[in-house]
Amino acid sequence: MICYGGFIKMDIHAWIAVATLVAAMVLFISKLIPLEATALSIPVVLAVTGTVNPAEAALRGFGNSAVISLGAIFVLSAGLKESGVATLMGRMLERFGGKKEWRLVLLIMVTTCVLSAIMSNAATVAVFLPAVLVLSRRADISPSRLMMPLGYAAILGGTLTLISTTSNLILGSELDRLSGGDKALGMFEFAVLGVPISVAGIAYMVLIGTRLIGKNRLDNTPRVGSFQERLKKRYNPEKKLFKLTIPSGSDLADATIEKASLGKRFQIEVVQIARKKGFIKQFIDIQPDLKMNAGDVLFVDGRDEDAQKLAKVHSIPIEIATEVELESLRGRGINMAEVLISPHSAFLDRTLIDISFRSVFGLSVLAVLRSGKIIEKDVGATPLKLGDALLVYGPVRYFRKLEENNDLVLLDRQQSEEDVRHAPIALVLLAVALLPPVLGLFPLAVSALASALLMVATGCVSLRGAQKAIDFRILFLIIGTIPLGDALFQTGVAGKMAANLFPAEMSLGPFYVLGVLFVVSSLFSTASNNAAAAVILAPVAYAAAEASGIDVSKTFLAVAYGASCAFVLPFAHQCNLMTMGPGGYKTKDFIKVGVGLSLVMGTTAVVLLAI
Repeated sequence: MICYGGFIKMDIHAWIAVATLVAAMVLFISKLIPLEATALSIPVVLAVTGTVNPAEAALRGFGNSAVISLGAIFVLSAGLKESGVATLMGRMLERFGGKKEWRLVLLIMVTTCVLSAIMSNAATVAVFLPAVLVLSRRADISPSRLMMPLGYAAILGGTLTLISTTSNLILGSELDRLSGGDKALGMFEFAVLGVPISVAGIAYMVLIGTRLIGKNRLDNTPRVGSFQERLKKRYNPEKKLFKLTIPSGSDLADATIEKASLGKRFQIEVVQIARKKGFIKQFIDIQPDLKMNAGDVLFVDGRDEDAQKLAKVHSIPIEIATEVELESLRGRGINMAEVLISPHSAFLDRTLIDISFRSVFGLSVLAVLRSGKIIEKDVGATPLKLGDALLVYGPVRYFRKLEENNDLVLLDRQQSEEDVRHAPIALVLLAVALLPPVLGLFPLAVSALASALLMVATGCVSLRGAQKAIDFRILFLIIGTIPLGDALFQTGVAGKMAANLFPAEMSLGPFYVLGVLFVVSSLFSTASNNAAAAVILAPVAYAAAEASGIDVSKTFLAVAYGASCAFVLPFAHQCNLMTMGPGGYKTKDFIKVGVGLSLVMGTTAVVLLAI
């Protein structure tokens, strides 16, 4: 009687709010109609029935600071990825991974967790997934032992900062609004408990979680091999990357690339030039009319005998490029790809010189594969035939021209070799987004929006990349459900829900209150979406704090951490779905490992919040 008496006395608008909540949850779970369509229907229903004010509450989601902040953070996340910040961390994984499983799991989880704190969980997994597959091959460890830790670490990273996940942003915005500006969740307030939660979660996975997957589990994922491995099987190229420095007085000094004609005379291809300007070393893309200077360092691709012939004719010392130099070139977006001559190509029976391939595409052709035979000599003067595959080399930004050209078909390309020259700028712009709200200078919505615009203006992310990065599905979900949260609060439903969950006549301690909020938030998030869970439970958390006397920041953090507890089912979080295929997992694997991790996270969060 006690549990439901409060609900019986509700007015018609309160019942409409409850009915809307139930209907929305059913549609969210069943997915009978698109999630965003369900969400945007909510304010329409509430406004038409008069449950909320049409001119204000119904459309409040469109002007909500969390929506603006989240849209900007989508762009920031894309900027961190495109600029190479994430790629550099992925390379660090490959470099320091080693071959011991526990060490690999620890390194993967710590690195992923840190990056996930400042960029999208899914984007973090997308960046690290290829690197983890490489690590599994090198260490001869099944990907199933590493993929689940990768996905779970990205989810744990969502407990560290205000911007690390959608639900955190929403709860921060709603707490500020409901408290009239008296209370707020700071940028790094989540980390106070988020760090111990993440440490406990990582420790569980290293010591227990990976054991539950099974030591002798079969690797169900296809071993495709790296681009270099596939390349070696197809082309088995004998060429190497050399470097030579043009001495003063050399006949190459002041000559253009076209005039020097190194490709025609020596079968040598110049792929990049390093030139000193004061104390700064510049890397210059190759163009036919580019003039070479004394002191320039030329990176050239060719066979040993051809390189030695070049060195002898021009009296220039030549040496093989080191791994560090190769890494430096890759860090500037120098990449390889394999392209096919299409059936109706205008390039058929014409040579690369005829079509000015280098000038048009800005790329070098290192070899031609024809009917299983490799052509590496006089490539530029070889007429192209139907079925020819070209091995091309050059700046990754020019590869888009290949993709957009109807005469060529892009078959395969090197992955995770992005241009990282903008990485320092992206990190500075990340600080531009984070520091002003921390210092109390500007709200996050303003600083994040400014930083996102600068990301595009400075070239850290392309305009097209920024547009693709914005997930309007999530934004519409928030816009649509915010009025529902208002309706639950204004009609008193949230207070009644809190009163029924935490009866005043029962002496309930903080462990019970915070524990229930955590569990309910976790269930809501698993059944629907963490953003929807945050919007719906924010007013309940506020009412629970008033009823129990617990600090409202703690009740909101309990909801936030619960919304991030999505380990038990693969569909509970997109990071789980992304690792499910490569890891060869079944639903039971997530249940087996995720239940324990959920208990560890829940216990750690509730205990630390309650004490």
